[in-house]
Amino acid sequence: MDHWTLQGKTAVVAGASKGIGLATAEELLRHGAEVLFLARSEALIREAEESFDARGWKAYGMVADIGEESQRMAVAERAEQLWGRLDILVNNVGTNIRKPTLEATFEDLQHVMDINAGAAFDLCLRLFPLLRKGKQSSIVNVASIASLTGVMWTTAIYAMSKAALNRMTQYLAVEWGGEGIRVNAVNPWFIRTERVERVLSDPEKVRQIEQATPLGRVGEPEEVARAIAFLCMPAASYLTGLTLPVDGGFSQQGIR
Repeated sequence: MDHWTLQGKTAVVAGASKGIGLATAEELLRHGAEVLFLARSEALIREAEESFDARGWKAYGMVADIGEESQRMAVAERAEQLWGRLDILVNNVGTNIRKPTLEATFEDLQHVMDINAGAAFDLCLRLFPLLRKGKQSSIVNVASIASLTGVMWTTAIYAMSKAALNRMTQYLAVEWGGEGIRVNAVNPWFIRTERVERVLSDPEKVRQIEQATPLGRVGEPEEVARAIAFLCMPAASYLTGLTLPVDGGFSQQGIR
């Protein structure tokens, strides 16, 4: 058995039109998985679909707003139609409302929590019957290093929502381990994506990020995607409940 392949695996990747999600869909496909990838932008989904098709990969784009319950139901129905089972779920949906804490409202908190933690939780529940039928099934949740430590230029409500996602990861790992489903999370630091373009366009902020990171640079989406792919492989078969920092050492920083 090849422990370093995803050949024959089926996967759903949410939030996959750009950034970490798109890189993850590509990485899973490269390793042999069939992938149903989701996002709200039809134009970006179709563009990615054409790119994947040109490489002979079995990729299925689906326009879906994971924040809507009816569309989460539709995703489960589509996965059932495609395969009748599921081996991999990657929850990469996320949002933020950038306000100072004293300006944030309860409605702001509720919205961010609903998307970042609630939608991921509900998608796990709706896909559970298919994951239980899968082979060494794996869920990977994309959280954030902000869930573990203070990070400048984000928000308290964002950090709270990602911390909830990590706790969900650990709880489901315990509860669903007996069903043969592994549940892990990755916690990225600053990764070069559109979401943080505003921060990375400021040379002084980039300097501070690099100074705070032992590897001395901003991460790339592909580096997070490779960590996610590893967690889905048979090689990671005894790893569950893990919240893996993909942060260039930021969370381990000392005096240097």
